[in-house]
Amino acid sequence: MTEPRPLDGADESAVDDGPAADPRGWALPRTVSVDDLGPLDEPISEHNGQAIAVRPLKNHPGWLAKLYRPDQHPEDADRLDLLISAPDTLPAADRALLYSGTCWPAARIHETGNPAAGCVIPMAPEQYRAELRRGAFGERRFVEIDWLAKSDESIRDVGLPPPGFAGRLAACRRLTELATALERLGLVYSDWSFSNAFWSPDQGSVYLIDVDGCQPEKMSDLHQPNWADPLTPPGTDADAYTDRYRLGLLVAKCLTGRRDAHAFHTVAASPWPNQPAVSEVLLDMLLTTDRERRPSAAQLGQALDSGPYLRTAPRPPRTKLPPLPPPPVTIPQPRTGTAVPTPLPQPRPDLRAGWVLVLALAVIVLFVMAANH
Repeated sequence: MTEPRPLDGADESAVDDGPAADPRGWALPRTVSVDDLGPLDEPISEHNGQAIAVRPLKNHPGWLAKLYRPDQHPEDADRLDLLISAPDTLPAADRALLYSGTCWPAARIHETGNPAAGCVIPMAPEQYRAELRRGAFGERRFVEIDWLAKSDESIRDVGLPPPGFAGRLAACRRLTELATALERLGLVYSDWSFSNAFWSPDQGSVYLIDVDGCQPEKMSDLHQPNWADPLTPPGTDADAYTDRYRLGLLVAKCLTGRRDAHAFHTVAASPWPNQPAVSEVLLDMLLTTDRERRPSAAQLGQALDSGPYLRTAPRPPRTKLPPLPPPPVTIPQPRTGTAVPTPLPQPRPDLRAGWVLVLALAVIVLFVMAANH
C-alpha cells in the first residue's frame, strides 16, 4: 500500500506528531464496531454508490455512520486506515483544511467477518444549508455546487444571494485547495462533479463529500454523465490526470456560470484581467492532447490567486473548442400595447337546414308531377 506523502516542499520536521484532534471534538478510536457507536437513527440516504445507508449517530450529533455494501474488496480496510491517518502527515494548516472542508473519515467500522463494514464521517456543517424557494414553496437543504454553474439571476430567483465574480472565485479557490491537498497526498478522487460538493453562498466556501472513496494513485473510473475525460478511455482506471481534467471542468463551469460549451468559450475569451493566467491553465487542463501535460491543481490554485502560470515546456497542443449549441428558437411576441386581432368565428354548417331544403324540393317535385297528370 502506498504511504501518504507530505505536501510537496514541506519540511517533514514541521509535521505535527501524533493523531490530530478532529475540529468537531469527538475523540474516538480509529477502528470501531457498530455497537461502539450506540444507536443509529433512520437513514438520510440509502443505496447511493458503495453505501447501503448513511445513518446519523443518535448519541453523537453531527456524526454519521456510512455503511457499505457487503461485497467490498478485502483491501478496503487497509485503504480506509490509510485515509483516516493521511491528514496526520500534513502540516496543521493543511490538516485543518481537510477536516473543515471535507467529510474526511474519522474511523473504520468493522463487523464479524467484515473488516470494512463502513466508516464514521462528519455531517456537512449547517452553513451549507439554505432555504431554496420554488414559487410559493421553500425547502431548507444542502446547496450543491451546481448552483454556481448558473447565472446570478437564476441563483437570486431561488432566494440565494448571487455570488458575483468574487463569490465564484472564492469558491473555486477553496475547491482547488482541497484538490491540491488530495493530489499532494497521492490520492485519486475521480468523482469531481456537481453532486459531490456543497457551496455556502454566505461564506463563499466549499465542502467536499464522498472522500472516503479516494484511493492511492488510481481507481476505477467513476462515470458521470457530461464529465467523461476524453483522454481516459472507457474501461481504464482514473488517475491524477483524470482528476485534473474534471477539476478544470468543474472550476470552468462554476467560474463562468455556464454548464455547456459556452463555459469553454468564455474561458477562452479570458475575461479575468486580475487573474491573467487562469484561462491558459484551464484550457491546458481541458483541451491538451497530452494528458500528462495537464496542469496540476496547485498550478490552477496559483493562477486563481493572481499568480503566474509557469510551464516547464512550450504550450502543449490542444484540441479545438467544442462547438456552441444552436441558439434557442424564439417565437416573436407582439409589441406592448399592440392589439392582436382575433379571428372571427366561422359559422358551422347547419345539417338540419340542409334536410329541410331537400324535403321542400321533394314536395315541389311531387306537386309538379301531380299537375301533369
